[in-house]
Amino acid sequence: MIQQRSKQFAQVRSVKCSTTVDGRSPLEQNWQQSETSIREEKWSQSQGSELPPPSPPPPQFAAGAAILKELHQRLPSYATDFADGLHPKAAAAIVYMTFACLAPCFAFGGMIARLTECQMGLVETIISCSVSGSLYSLLAAQPLTLLGPTGFMVVITGLLYKVTTQAMVPFLPVYGWVGIWTCFFLSCLAAVEVSNVLVNYLTRFVDETFTAFISIGFMSEAFKGIGNLFKPTSPFPIETALLSFLLAGGTFTLAKLLTQLRATRVLLLQPVAGLLADFGAPLAILTMSMVGPILFPMIPLPAMPAPSTISTTVSRPWLVPLFSVPGWAIAASAIPAAFVSLLIFLDQNMTTRLVNNSKIPLRKGAGYNLDLAAVGVIVGLTSLFGLPWMVASAVPSLNHVRSLVTLSKSTHISSGDSENKPEMYVLENRLTGLLISVCVGISLCFWSAIRLVPLPVTSGLFVFMALGIINGNQFVERVKLWLYDQKLVSKHEFMKDVPQHVLHAFTALQLACLWGLWSLKQSAWGITFPILILALVPIRHLLAARIFPPQYLAVLDPH
Repeated sequence: MIQQRSKQFAQVRSVKCSTTVDGRSPLEQNWQQSETSIREEKWSQSQGSELPPPSPPPPQFAAGAAILKELHQRLPSYATDFADGLHPKAAAAIVYMTFACLAPCFAFGGMIARLTECQMGLVETIISCSVSGSLYSLLAAQPLTLLGPTGFMVVITGLLYKVTTQAMVPFLPVYGWVGIWTCFFLSCLAAVEVSNVLVNYLTRFVDETFTAFISIGFMSEAFKGIGNLFKPTSPFPIETALLSFLLAGGTFTLAKLLTQLRATRVLLLQPVAGLLADFGAPLAILTMSMVGPILFPMIPLPAMPAPSTISTTVSRPWLVPLFSVPGWAIAASAIPAAFVSLLIFLDQNMTTRLVNNSKIPLRKGAGYNLDLAAVGVIVGLTSLFGLPWMVASAVPSLNHVRSLVTLSKSTHISSGDSENKPEMYVLENRLTGLLISVCVGISLCFWSAIRLVPLPVTSGLFVFMALGIINGNQFVERVKLWLYDQKLVSKHEFMKDVPQHVLHAFTALQLACLWGLWSLKQSAWGITFPILILALVPIRHLLAARIFPPQYLAVLDPH
């Protein structure tokens, strides 16, 4: 080939033709291009591979591009998101998850009424859960995530009420403006794709410290609610305190026993064990709510703060008077809104990441920025009516995914033989999340019965939920090594691969972070605790990475 090109060049030199600007004829230019391609071909053959592809142009950033991209990716499957929900497995999941979502509404509805002195309560919590969940199911990229009340949002709402009381400004108008500012901040975070960056840095260290902090908050409120009844200043007699203690303990014990029936070995219970386990918490609430009126009708019990009809807890107008506060309060609301936005940002992304990274892979993709933007819009809307803020709730969301796992028959061809092998997959759809939220709202039709649930029953439910979310938490298992004889503690893989002094040092670092979170929350600057939650990320990747050898971090906290 090279000899042929040389002959062509000799012929070209003998031909008189017009020249270009650089003094070369068109034929000379064609020959030079041919020579270049020959050299590239010889180089490629010598390297044994093709030429590397040209490097792509540098990406150009555009605000909101990630949201539009995620929306474009999810729109083609929007119709199938509803069609895939038409499945018998989905019907069972709707019934089960309706009660699973109502249980936190009972628990947090009572707590938020105490923390805000009934500015909000159970009615507002149920309505907000229903409306927010319905809108999220229609707008989000990952509809399997369920919105609901969470401990963090209840805590920061109580802290915001404390701040407004100290500043002597009305709570609900400030709450409304904080929600509007939060909507703006979350939309900005979604537009600049911050979620895509954060998800890459979240590890078990952050998740487990985060959940341990929530668990301590749950149990603290539960014990505080029962302990206040034993104080001399309590308006109830000592009989009420003792009965409340028994009801709280009974709710926790019964819910725990029922949920453990799934692994029972009793043959007579096995046919219904799964059903009883799925409805363990609702059954415990129903049973213990009837104990007081039936067995001890003469002993008064603290009632759930709730109106006699479906209205706001303090019979206020539904629409919040936003402009009843001075201008400085409207502007100053941006400060607590920054902390609320940070907390929602962390809570939303951590929970959605757990859903998207389930053991059974999901097929339709994720959209962290679109999900965050949807939550921001919902927070802004609910704030206008003084409704509690709803964010992604980890425990109901993960249970929602598990309840939609089903089997399919797929044909695998191996060595010329085909065989049907069952495969597990998740019914990814929008219909179950939408109908679960609608059913939560329909529960208000039974309001006359719902409002009779005693407050101590919700305290027992708090303890049950607190211990449930730290079940299997490696951080808690490592703390047990400080408290129990190692012969009595379950053996874990990390105990075999990591020296004991490294285990204790890593646990001490997490305990220090947990202590800092709790101390900040209890201080006068408690509303700023989301900053310390975000600080867990650099503590893990900068401080812990310098202190502990990488081979041990790979076991304790894989990235």
